[in-house]
Amino acid sequence: MADIVVASLTDRAAFLEDWQVLYARADYPSFFHTPAWMKSWLDGAPEAARLKHICLREGGTPVLMGAFSVAPRKPPMLGLQESWFHEFGDVERDAVYAEYVDFLAAPEAAHELRRDAVCAMIEEIGTADGFVFRNLTDDMTSAVFSAAAICEMSGRVLNEQPVYGCELTGDGFMEKLSSSLQSKIGRALRLYEERGALTARLAQTDAEKAAAWDRLKTLHNTGWEARGKRGVFDNPHLTAFHERLRKNAPDACHLFEVKAGDEVIAVLYNFVHGRHVMNYQSGLKFEDDNRLTPGFVAHALAAQYYQEKGFEVYDLLAGEADYKSRLGEPHAIFTSLVLERPTWRNRLRGLLKR
Repeated sequence: MADIVVASLTDRAAFLEDWQVLYARADYPSFFHTPAWMKSWLDGAPEAARLKHICLREGGTPVLMGAFSVAPRKPPMLGLQESWFHEFGDVERDAVYAEYVDFLAAPEAAHELRRDAVCAMIEEIGTADGFVFRNLTDDMTSAVFSAAAICEMSGRVLNEQPVYGCELTGDGFMEKLSSSLQSKIGRALRLYEERGALTARLAQTDAEKAAAWDRLKTLHNTGWEARGKRGVFDNPHLTAFHERLRKNAPDACHLFEVKAGDEVIAVLYNFVHGRHVMNYQSGLKFEDDNRLTPGFVAHALAAQYYQEKGFEVYDLLAGEADYKSRLGEPHAIFTSLVLERPTWRNRLRGLLKR
């Protein structure tokens, strides 16, 4: 096994400094690897969080890094103890929902190094019943299952989610859509234009961004409450995380507003990373007239906008949804899984679930 150090993550400043160094030379890091994302995440850790970091260095320079938490047994004594990769094991805080999850790694960090790092993580927490990994890339999924075989643990897939994206190469995004979807969006556009000119633009000034952020939260929560469910922005930990992220990475957090006349019908919260745009959250004004499709309209206009600006992908991120499968094409699968030790607690849980 490679010489990998696993230790308590007590010096966050030093960890983030190393992370910044490795990020600058990493092999295709995602937005969810950016120093701004990691700092925003760490700053939201519970006071009692048991955080660990994994690091492999060569010549003093980090070539692979990651972080994980050790959650307390739930319930105490009899409950399972789980370790969570790049999460806290806290439902409210983990609602920030990172995607494209993997170690941050230099180009020379091969599959075997990821596998050995997962093994080191498992060996570090010998009392844990399970190790939870969510939204893994294919490379990371393969490494985790390889580590499970070495450490004689079972791997249980929790779910697999397709990731849809809109390719923005060429011209005329709208023209690439199916004829039925073009008709659907075209009809909605005409109906909205009866209320006034349809405009789609990014919030630019601090005042515009603050107003758009408030409208995003209001529209999102109102839409979900109408369906009898809780909107994500009712979660104070999630809202605080994104306020930190917008402060730490202001140029990478876009608020894209669509208006019909003076009325805001949609606000999209997007992340920008290189030539890649990711739609993370939305606030839409739903109405009784089902010919009005604010989601299709907003995403189509956003994809068209980013295409004209020279971006390559408008990523709709994980999950099945009609608008995702009709606007985009599947380009990845995220796997969430748990590795389980053959402890009596896991055996008991298995018996109870039969």
